[in-house]
Amino acid sequence: MDEPSNRLMGLHGYCTQEMVNLVLTGQATSNTFDKVMTLESGGQVTTLKGIAETSDIGFLSLFEHYGSCQVGSNYKCPRYPIWLVCSESHYSVLFCVERSGQAPAPPRFDLHYYDGLARQDEPIRLTVDTTVAWRQSDANSLVPPLEHCIHTKWEDAAVDWNGYEPIL
Repeated sequence: MDEPSNRLMGLHGYCTQEMVNLVLTGQATSNTFDKVMTLESGGQVTTLKGIAETSDIGFLSLFEHYGSCQVGSNYKCPRYPIWLVCSESHYSVLFCVERSGQAPAPPRFDLHYYDGLARQDEPIRLTVDTTVAWRQSDANSLVPPLEHCIHTKWEDAAVDWNGYEPIL
């Protein structure tokens, strides 16, 4: 942890980023960027700890879409194609069953999504297509937060919900 006073559990029983990192990597670091970051100001040096090496399970965050944090490639490119997703103040899971995490992603592939709070009977199958540039059709149209999370890894990919109702 960057600060000795940091805790694993936050207010109202929410887990902190340190707790998420402990579960995913075995280390209770405070940040999601790769390795360490050194900040210097007025002669003071502060070292912030991130994710030291490639994680088995990945992590994507809506907070990165909003510019509040940086998720590094050690989380975005995990050993296995499974990502814990932090979106809308809770966690859900994206996973790919067709490939290993080491292989480069094909230009078009399926991700399966499961959100325990959504009372799903089965995972939702999303198709990610990196050959088609995604553009928001209308400035007033709503984009599902999950798509924003997906775009933090596959920046301009089109996401097809395959007939499922997008989760807003």
